[in-house]
Amino acid sequence: MVTPPSSTLRKAAGLQERIEQLQQELDALLQQGEAANGAAGRPDGQEQPVTPAAERRGKATVKTPAARGRGRRRGSPSGPLAPAVVQVLEAKGAPMGVAEILEGLRANGYQYPSRDPKKNLGARIYRLKGVRQVGPGQFAAE
Repeated sequence: MVTPPSSTLRKAAGLQERIEQLQQELDALLQQGEAANGAAGRPDGQEQPVTPAAERRGKATVKTPAARGRGRRRGSPSGPLAPAVVQVLEAKGAPMGVAEILEGLRANGYQYPSRDPKKNLGARIYRLKGVRQVGPGQFAAE
């Protein structure tokens, strides 16, 4: 194992101290901001989370659970995808490809929340309950 030179270790220690100082300054600024904004303005008394980018810009934008990115997926206003796909497949009575299934979903009034519905359906169809692959790119209801 190679050990770094002492000058590198000194630089690393100095950087670590600077990081800790900046963290303390950030904590102090956040506490001042909370006092100025008044967490008491919320009915439940909880503090409002702020996005890191908004903090850097000096804007206090409140994060909502839907805006966090890794939360619960937004579903279709039409309902779950699996039953809608099974309904399309059962109505046809024969194996269908992803493009045909998507056309059937649209004809039934299903509103797809994805920007690229064909790509999304193509990725998800293999895991949908009630749907099985019967050939290359062909699917049927179980």
